Amino acid sequence: MKHFSAWGYLLFTLWGLGTALVARGWELAALVAVELVFGLVWSQEGLRPLRRWRFWMFIGTALAMGPWLGRRAGMTEAGAFPLSMVGLSMGLEMAGRALTLMLAFSLGLSSLSLSDMVAVFDGLRLRGLGFALGVAMNLLVGLQDMARTTFETIKLRGGLRRPLVALRLFLVTLVSNTLSYGDQVVQAASVRAFDPERGGGMGLSPRQADVCLGAVLASFSAGCLLL
Repeated sequence: MKHFSAWGYLLFTLWGLGTALVARGWELAALVAVELVFGLVWSQEGLRPLRRWRFWMFIGTALAMGPWLGRRAGMTEAGAFPLSMVGLSMGLEMAGRALTLMLAFSLGLSSLSLSDMVAVFDGLRLRGLGFALGVAMNLLVGLQDMARTTFETIKLRGGLRRPLVALRLFLVTLVSNTLSYGDQVVQAASVRAFDPERGGGMGLSPRQADVCLGAVLASFSAGCLLL
Protein backbone atom coordinates (compact mmCIF):
# COMPACT_ATOMS: atom_id res chain seq x y z
CA MET A 1 0.00 0.00 0.00
CA LYS A 2 1.29 3.45 -0.91
CA HIS A 3 1.98 5.84 1.94
CA PHE A 4 0.92 8.88 -0.09
CA SER A 5 -1.69 9.41 -2.75
CA ALA A 6 -0.85 10.61 -6.24
CA TRP A 7 -1.10 14.18 -4.95
CA GLY A 8 1.72 13.57 -2.48
CA TYR A 9 4.09 12.07 -5.04
CA LEU A 10 3.33 14.81 -7.56
CA LEU A 11 3.90 17.41 -4.87
CA PHE A 12 7.28 15.93 -4.04
CA THR A 13 8.25 15.84 -7.72
CA LEU A 14 7.32 19.48 -8.33
CA TRP A 15 8.95 20.60 -5.08
CA GLY A 16 12.14 18.68 -5.85
CA LEU A 17 12.39 20.06 -9.38
CA GLY A 18 11.78 23.63 -8.25
CA THR A 19 14.19 23.43 -5.32
CA ALA A 20 16.92 21.83 -7.42
CA LEU A 21 16.79 24.74 -9.86
CA VAL A 22 17.30 27.42 -7.19
CA ALA A 23 19.45 25.61 -4.62
CA ARG A 24 23.19 26.25 -4.46
CA GLY A 25 26.14 24.86 -2.57
CA TRP A 26 25.31 23.06 0.66
CA GLU A 27 21.59 23.41 -0.12
CA LEU A 28 22.04 20.91 -2.95
CA ALA A 29 23.72 18.47 -0.56
CA ALA A 30 20.83 18.83 1.87
CA LEU A 31 18.33 18.29 -0.96
CA VAL A 32 20.13 15.10 -2.06
CA ALA A 33 19.95 13.83 1.54
CA VAL A 34 16.19 14.55 1.72
CA GLU A 35 15.55 12.82 -1.60
CA LEU A 36 17.57 9.76 -0.61
CA VAL A 37 15.67 9.44 2.67
CA PHE A 38 12.36 9.81 0.86
CA GLY A 39 13.38 7.15 -1.64
CA LEU A 40 14.59 4.66 0.96
CA VAL A 41 11.44 5.00 3.04
CA TRP A 42 8.62 5.65 0.55
CA SER A 43 9.82 5.18 -3.03
CA GLN A 44 12.56 2.58 -3.37
CA GLU A 45 11.64 1.96 -7.00
CA GLY A 46 12.63 5.54 -7.76
CA LEU A 47 16.23 4.84 -6.69
CA ARG A 48 16.74 2.38 -9.53
CA PRO A 49 18.68 4.87 -11.73
CA LEU A 50 21.38 5.01 -9.04
CA ARG A 51 22.23 1.38 -9.85
CA ARG A 52 22.99 2.14 -13.52
CA TRP A 53 26.58 2.86 -14.54
CA ARG A 54 25.45 5.10 -17.41
CA PHE A 55 23.93 7.53 -14.94
CA TRP A 56 27.14 7.77 -12.90
CA MET A 57 29.10 8.26 -16.11
CA PHE A 58 26.87 11.25 -16.85
CA ILE A 59 27.43 12.63 -13.33
CA GLY A 60 31.17 12.10 -13.68
CA THR A 61 31.16 13.97 -16.99
CA ALA A 62 29.41 16.93 -15.36
CA LEU A 63 31.99 16.88 -12.56
CA ALA A 64 34.92 16.75 -14.97
CA MET A 65 33.62 19.73 -16.97
CA GLY A 66 34.08 22.06 -13.99
CA PRO A 67 37.81 22.87 -14.41
CA TRP A 68 37.36 23.36 -18.16
CA LEU A 69 34.49 25.79 -17.59
CA GLY A 70 36.57 27.62 -15.00
CA ARG A 71 39.38 28.05 -17.50
CA ARG A 72 36.93 29.26 -20.15
CA ALA A 73 35.57 31.81 -17.68
CA GLY A 74 39.05 33.37 -17.33
CA MET A 75 39.76 32.16 -13.78
CA THR A 76 43.48 31.56 -14.34
CA GLU A 77 45.05 34.73 -13.00
CA ALA A 78 45.12 33.53 -9.39
CA GLY A 79 47.26 30.46 -10.08
CA ALA A 80 46.66 26.78 -10.58
CA PHE A 81 45.35 25.99 -7.11
CA PRO A 82 42.50 28.56 -7.12
CA LEU A 83 41.57 27.39 -10.60
CA SER A 84 41.28 23.79 -9.45
CA MET A 85 39.18 24.75 -6.41
CA VAL A 86 36.85 26.98 -8.41
CA GLY A 87 36.54 24.41 -11.16
CA LEU A 88 35.92 21.61 -8.66
CA SER A 89 33.17 23.61 -6.95
CA MET A 90 31.54 24.35 -10.30
CA GLY A 91 31.71 20.70 -11.29
CA LEU A 92 30.29 19.56 -7.95
CA GLU A 93 27.39 21.98 -8.27
CA MET A 94 26.63 20.85 -11.82
CA ALA A 95 26.75 17.19 -10.81
CA GLY A 96 24.67 17.83 -7.69
CA ARG A 97 22.01 19.68 -9.64
CA ALA A 98 21.79 16.90 -12.21
CA LEU A 99 21.51 14.32 -9.41
CA THR A 100 18.75 16.20 -7.57
CA LEU A 101 16.74 16.79 -10.74
CA MET A 102 16.93 13.13 -11.69
CA LEU A 103 15.94 11.96 -8.21
CA ALA A 104 13.06 14.42 -7.96
CA PHE A 105 11.63 13.17 -11.24
CA SER A 106 12.26 9.49 -10.61
CA LEU A 107 11.12 9.27 -6.97
CA GLY A 108 7.74 10.86 -7.56
CA LEU A 109 6.72 9.54 -10.95
CA SER A 110 7.96 5.98 -10.38
CA SER A 111 5.20 5.54 -7.78
CA LEU A 112 2.40 6.76 -10.05
CA SER A 113 0.37 4.69 -12.47
CA LEU A 114 -1.74 5.77 -15.43
CA SER A 115 -4.89 5.53 -13.32
CA ASP A 116 -3.29 7.78 -10.67
CA MET A 117 -2.55 10.49 -13.23
CA VAL A 118 -6.06 10.27 -14.66
CA ALA A 119 -7.59 10.47 -11.18
CA VAL A 120 -5.62 13.58 -10.24
CA PHE A 121 -6.39 15.53 -13.41
CA ASP A 122 -9.95 14.27 -13.46
CA GLY A 123 -10.53 16.23 -10.27
CA LEU A 124 -9.15 19.30 -12.06
CA ARG A 125 -11.48 18.73 -15.05
CA LEU A 126 -8.42 17.94 -17.19
CA ARG A 127 -8.95 14.24 -17.76
CA GLY A 128 -7.47 14.18 -21.24
CA LEU A 129 -4.26 15.86 -20.00
CA GLY A 130 -3.93 13.32 -17.22
CA PHE A 131 -4.27 10.45 -19.68
CA ALA A 132 -1.70 11.96 -22.05
CA LEU A 133 0.82 12.55 -19.25
CA GLY A 134 0.27 9.05 -17.92
CA VAL A 135 0.92 7.50 -21.33
CA ALA A 136 4.06 9.62 -21.76
CA MET A 137 5.27 8.66 -18.29
CA ASN A 138 4.85 4.95 -18.96
CA LEU A 139 6.48 5.36 -22.35
CA LEU A 140 9.62 6.81 -20.77
CA VAL A 141 10.00 3.65 -18.71
CA GLY A 142 9.94 1.38 -21.76
CA LEU A 143 11.79 3.69 -24.14
CA GLN A 144 15.20 2.62 -22.89
CA ASP A 145 14.38 -1.05 -23.44
CA MET A 146 13.12 -0.27 -26.94
CA ALA A 147 16.33 1.60 -27.75
CA ARG A 148 18.53 -1.20 -26.40
CA THR A 149 16.65 -3.89 -28.34
CA THR A 150 16.80 -1.86 -31.56
CA PHE A 151 20.52 -1.21 -31.18
CA GLU A 152 21.32 -4.87 -30.49
CA THR A 153 19.26 -5.97 -33.50
CA ILE A 154 21.10 -3.58 -35.83
CA LYS A 155 24.44 -4.62 -34.35
CA LEU A 156 23.78 -8.34 -34.81
CA ARG A 157 22.87 -7.77 -38.46
CA GLY A 158 26.12 -5.93 -39.13
CA GLY A 159 24.55 -2.53 -39.45
CA LEU A 160 27.33 -0.77 -37.53
CA ARG A 161 29.67 -1.12 -40.52
CA ARG A 162 27.64 1.67 -42.13
CA PRO A 163 27.12 4.17 -39.26
CA LEU A 164 24.92 6.67 -41.11
CA VAL A 165 22.57 3.99 -42.39
CA ALA A 166 22.52 2.35 -38.97
CA LEU A 167 21.65 5.67 -37.31
CA ARG A 168 18.79 6.26 -39.74
CA LEU A 169 17.43 2.75 -39.18
CA PHE A 170 17.76 3.17 -35.43
CA LEU A 171 15.80 6.45 -35.38
CA VAL A 172 13.10 5.24 -37.75
CA THR A 173 12.60 2.00 -35.81
CA LEU A 174 12.55 3.74 -32.44
CA VAL A 175 10.03 6.38 -33.57
CA SER A 176 7.77 3.81 -35.22
CA ASN A 177 7.83 1.55 -32.15
CA THR A 178 7.05 4.53 -29.92
CA LEU A 179 4.07 5.56 -32.05
CA SER A 180 2.88 1.95 -32.19
CA TYR A 181 3.06 1.69 -28.39
CA GLY A 182 1.04 4.88 -27.94
CA ASP A 183 -1.54 3.68 -30.45
CA GLN A 184 -1.89 0.37 -28.61
CA VAL A 185 -2.48 2.17 -25.31
CA VAL A 186 -5.17 4.36 -26.86
CA GLN A 187 -6.87 1.33 -28.41
CA ALA A 188 -6.82 -0.50 -25.09
CA ALA A 189 -8.39 2.52 -23.41
CA SER A 190 -11.07 2.70 -26.11
CA VAL A 191 -11.93 -0.97 -25.60
CA ARG A 192 -12.52 -0.20 -21.93
CA ALA A 193 -14.84 2.69 -22.90
CA PHE A 194 -12.46 5.37 -21.63
CA ASP A 195 -13.43 8.81 -22.92
CA PRO A 196 -10.85 11.56 -22.20
CA GLU A 197 -13.42 14.23 -23.08
CA ARG A 198 -15.77 13.24 -20.27
CA GLY A 199 -14.33 13.66 -16.82
CA GLY A 200 -16.55 12.37 -14.11
CA GLY A 201 -15.32 14.86 -11.57
CA MET A 202 -14.51 12.03 -9.16
CA GLY A 203 -10.95 13.10 -8.62
CA LEU A 204 -8.54 11.63 -6.14
CA SER A 205 -8.66 13.45 -2.80
CA PRO A 206 -5.42 14.24 -0.93
CA ARG A 207 -4.70 12.21 2.18
CA GLN A 208 -3.65 13.54 5.54
CA ALA A 209 -0.19 12.16 4.82
CA ASP A 210 -0.01 14.38 1.72
CA VAL A 211 -0.76 17.45 3.82
CA CYS A 212 1.92 16.47 6.33
CA LEU A 213 4.40 15.95 3.51
CA GLY A 214 3.63 19.39 2.13
CA ALA A 215 4.18 20.94 5.56
CA VAL A 216 7.54 19.19 5.96
CA LEU A 217 8.72 20.26 2.50
CA ALA A 218 7.61 23.84 3.13
CA SER A 219 9.49 23.85 6.45
CA PHE A 220 12.63 22.58 4.75
CA SER A 221 12.41 25.30 2.09
CA ALA A 222 11.83 27.99 4.72
CA GLY A 223 14.79 26.73 6.73
CA CYS A 224 17.07 26.93 3.71
CA LEU A 225 15.95 30.51 3.00
CA LEU A 226 16.48 31.61 6.59
CA LEU A 227 19.90 30.01 6.93
